[in-house]
Amino acid sequence: MYYSDVTDYLVFDTAPLNYLSNYAYSLDSVQYYGIEAEFDMQVFDNIGFFGNYSYLETEHSDPEYSMPVSFWLNLAPKHKFNLGVRWRLFQETLLTADLRYVGKRENEAGYNIDGYITTDLGLRQTFSDRVEIFTYVNNTFGENYEEIYGFPMPDQVFGIEVKVSLF
Repeated sequence: MYYSDVTDYLVFDTAPLNYLSNYAYSLDSVQYYGIEAEFDMQVFDNIGFFGNYSYLETEHSDPEYSMPVSFWLNLAPKHKFNLGVRWRLFQETLLTADLRYVGKRENEAGYNIDGYITTDLGLRQTFSDRVEIFTYVNNTFGENYEEIYGFPMPDQVFGIEVKVSLF
């Protein structure tokens, strides 16, 4: 469980109605509170699972302005969770699979971001104590979603990471 009480919380309006300038407002108080839980377990010698869940609530005070500053507060989801599995296929080969859920986010101004679920898959191959290659696909099934309002995320992200340890 956690609780944070922030005084003089700054909120930046980077998209004012006239698009010519930016503004900063100070909220007297913003409180964040919630819970977090996680687990990590090895089911068999070659298969492990992990996951986490968080719940977040936000309360704030608005100063006396014509438009509530909460209009511009970051949209934080109340619910988020991650589930993952690590499966050692062979001595030096690891399959990774992750599922991520982010709940809907909304504010008083009506700017809402839908919740979403994404999946990521990867394969890690170790060639020696010094060389490792990890190939992955994030958002495997091409979920349409936004982390930030108005900015869609890519359908899929394909990547290769190479790790070389010199010492």
